[in-house]
Amino acid sequence: MQIPAYRDPDLGPTLEDLFAKAADPDALRVVVLWQRAADDRLAPELLSRPNLEIIDVPYTESRGCGWARNLLQQHWRGEAYTLILDSHHRFAPDWDRKLVGSHEQLRHAGVSKPILTAYMPPFKPGDDALSRSNAPLRVCPLERSHGLLIRLIGRSIPDWETLGAAVTGDLVSLHFLFADGVFNREIPFDPDCYFLGDEVAISLRAFTSGFDVFHPHELIGWHCYQRDYRPTHWEDHREWQDQEQLSLRTLKILFSGRYLKTYGLGRQRKLRDFEARLGLRLWDARY
Repeated sequence: MQIPAYRDPDLGPTLEDLFAKAADPDALRVVVLWQRAADDRLAPELLSRPNLEIIDVPYTESRGCGWARNLLQQHWRGEAYTLILDSHHRFAPDWDRKLVGSHEQLRHAGVSKPILTAYMPPFKPGDDALSRSNAPLRVCPLERSHGLLIRLIGRSIPDWETLGAAVTGDLVSLHFLFADGVFNREIPFDPDCYFLGDEVAISLRAFTSGFDVFHPHELIGWHCYQRDYRPTHWEDHREWQDQEQLSLRTLKILFSGRYLKTYGLGRQRKLRDFEARLGLRLWDARY
């Protein structure tokens, strides 16, 4: 499990709930890239867990989301599964057993490289029970910026209560992505992809590398979409706009199908096939 955390006071409650709600908490290996200030703290009982590994980085040295996720992937040790999360979640009981069971159900149905992913329904820290919705969500296109499809949104899965298996999808969420462990080797995160568009980029790269996206039909957990309770990277780092412009230039190359060596398209499917599934172009070159 990979969790990038940037000065997030909800990291501790997230980890506590993650272990408490797991069916087999001792089977988990959780690695956190803790981009923290000097006065950020975690409870001693969390830090003493043998299956929790903390990579301690001063927040001033952080280079953004893609950099953090790339660094975390380098700590994969060949585990069968990998789960990519954010640092502000709550979890449904037996969430780990549900994910493994759903993944194996897809494998047995003939899907060779399934990804389970979704925008989790929202919760608010400090108001957990009152603010939660229980409807699982799929990931859908929302809007363009700079001519690029970079904004996505969660939509309810119709009739999810009657379903017995995950539903097909096209786009991934990077606050919740569960896949075979080889995902870390085959789809390394681009450390120069700052923030906007990273989910579409990973969706495209995974699709062209033979992965298939599915959204869980049952509740796995919740995600906090608010940012007003914690500092953000772009508030702390004046150079973020330079990083974002570099990121957008790279996305234009990727979304046009041009060659990118390490963080480019796979060879099993084509860009045009992905755009046909979505029913839209990833980059409108008029912008």
